[in-house]
Amino acid sequence: MQISTSRQELSNLIRLLFKEYYENAELELPEDMELREFAYQPFNSETYVRHLSFSSPQELKQYILKNVPLHLYYSSARYQLPSAEDMDKKGWLGSDLLFDLDADEICNLRIRRFCQDGYETLTNCENAIEYVEITKECIMDVYQKALLIKDILKEDFGLNARIYFSGNRGFHIRVECHGECAQLDSDDRKEIADYFVSPKPKYIHEENPGWSGRIAKGIEGINIDTQVTIDTRRLVRIPGSLNGKAGFKVFEVKKDFDYSLSSLSPFSGDCAFLPYVNGEFTLFDEKYTLKKDTPIKLPIGVGIYLTLKGLGKVKSYVR
Repeated sequence: MQISTSRQELSNLIRLLFKEYYENAELELPEDMELREFAYQPFNSETYVRHLSFSSPQELKQYILKNVPLHLYYSSARYQLPSAEDMDKKGWLGSDLLFDLDADEICNLRIRRFCQDGYETLTNCENAIEYVEITKECIMDVYQKALLIKDILKEDFGLNARIYFSGNRGFHIRVECHGECAQLDSDDRKEIADYFVSPKPKYIHEENPGWSGRIAKGIEGINIDTQVTIDTRRLVRIPGSLNGKAGFKVFEVKKDFDYSLSSLSPFSGDCAFLPYVNGEFTLFDEKYTLKKDTPIKLPIGVGIYLTLKGLGKVKSYVR
């Protein structure tokens, strides 16, 4: 099957591929989904459609096939009336505990800029295309910190957490909270966030539990996005959905994390990709040389990724 597109129809092609994915996708939804607010960002829109409520996975699926999402979320909070547009009228019932790790907070990332002529520049130019380069080493370093957070939550708080790949360049760590954990307010959650970011044990010794022993072994505080942990009404990506910044799946990491195209992208086949830039790019240990306005054959997962990063467009796709 071949699908072709013009420049104006770019989003239609990506949207079609996303829709085909969601026709068979298995979304991981909470058992209390009727208490959660759902939201999505449509294609060609900078704003979210919020305050949605669904009573079953089938009802949600029907909706997203009619309104294909670039990004798809549900709330970390449970509400009496999740569809109420006034946040104060939703009736907050409690929230899960969240941690967010992003590569740009952990690694020293290389930002590449390209001018309209397609060439890379070290200076500023009008309407420059910016591309943040992610390495496997960086992603694996972020993953190790996600594992550390999970271990600390268990060892120091007695909480069981799950690790999810964000679908782009980071990880989410989630604790499904009930009882006292769910009722933690923003101040309580800030104390927990500070515990991870700036640990201050009174004594440091390798044999001591907690941060005292960790710091003695050379383990330092973790640079998390504290606002995510503090926020009691946060929207979180739905596992099984696609991240519209990269085209990769959001999924739980149950064992070892495999940073490979076949593991992250649900799409198979090849595409003709038309670059907007000139340069060499490394993705998943493969090097690709792009030349502005010269079509190149790429795996469709790479083509979608580079399209969503603004480096060009998928012109046609062959399964």
